[in-house]
Amino acid sequence: MRKFVAALMGAFALVAAHLVVATPAQAETSLIVCTGTATVDYSPPLGPLPRQTTQGVTEKLGTDGGGGCTGPFAGGSAYTVFEQQVSCLAQGLGDTLVQNVVTYHWQGGQTSTVTYPVTAVVHAVNQEIVTSTGTVTAGYGLGAVSVRIAVYPSLEVLDCLGSDITRQTGLLTVTFT
Repeated sequence: MRKFVAALMGAFALVAAHLVVATPAQAETSLIVCTGTATVDYSPPLGPLPRQTTQGVTEKLGTDGGGGCTGPFAGGSAYTVFEQQVSCLAQGLGDTLVQNVVTYHWQGGQTSTVTYPVTAVVHAVNQEIVTSTGTVTAGYGLGAVSVRIAVYPSLEVLDCLGSDITRQTGLLTVTFT
């Protein structure tokens, strides 16, 4: 299963890299493709019925998250908190409604702030695939397009019914083009 997820993440990264069409404004910005992990902490724990839930998302990229990066940085991290109506039976239901603003802290001290106004959630092959598309609004890569793809395993129904789901971890790919 892990090999399948790793292959899927690699395929997403390759697709994203092949979609790059450099414009004169982007020619000076190096392409960033980083893989790593995303961990979501839920408070209160997810249960079977939707309720207002605080989600803290920790993203670790490159050497910081057991993955790799192409471009000027070896790794980086981000932490974002947001609230929305969510349950484990309707996982990802509200993701298309929440705008995410994420500041990546790169090794070496630079930052990139990305606004992700659009997020899509797809359930396939016992996985939840969360894809966000946005623009770098400050810092390194200003004006670049960013695509963030997180792949989480689907949640267990019995855990959901017991309202026991406090954390979920998956694989992450972030690109700037």
